Amino acid sequence: MSNKYIIREATESDALQILKHTKKVFNENPNVTAITIDEFNSTVDEEKEWINSHNTQGLLLVAEVNRNIIGMLSFRLSPWKRLSHQGIFEISVQEKFANKGIGTSLIKGLLAWARAVQRIEKISLEVFSNNDRAIQLYKKLGFIEEGRLKNHVKLGSNEYVDDILMSKFIVSS
Repeated sequence: MSNKYIIREATESDALQILKHTKKVFNENPNVTAITIDEFNSTVDEEKEWINSHNTQGLLLVAEVNRNIIGMLSFRLSPWKRLSHQGIFEISVQEKFANKGIGTSLIKGLLAWARAVQRIEKISLEVFSNNDRAIQLYKKLGFIEEGRLKNHVKLGSNEYVDDILMSKFIVSS
């Protein structure tokens, strides 16, 4: 099997594969996602609606290997006027395809798109403090820590992690 991947915008026809990808990621890395696999119960129709919502409110990219979705990046613009210069993204890559440049390619795709849109000045994200691999990727791409919500995420009865807020300005002042 080839590990050659492509990055493209998601379409409604990707709904079922995106659902499968998301469930796989939740199963593989349950301690770095806000939603648990038990809470994730979107239908194909709901997923189609979510995919289409990105057409006006952001960007949805997928990474494919052999026509199978193995990575995804969802970026949402703020609908509020005073916050409309920025948005927040979430990213996921299946474990088997980690450390192959796919996450970097997805984020670089977002940055290129955001620069072309021109209204976007700042891109943000939240990451759990136990997700070292993701934090290193974000730092490598120029994202900086802006704040930290201490013990914000409860993983178990006495197990907490911080939620780190990171961002990158993509316009020069």
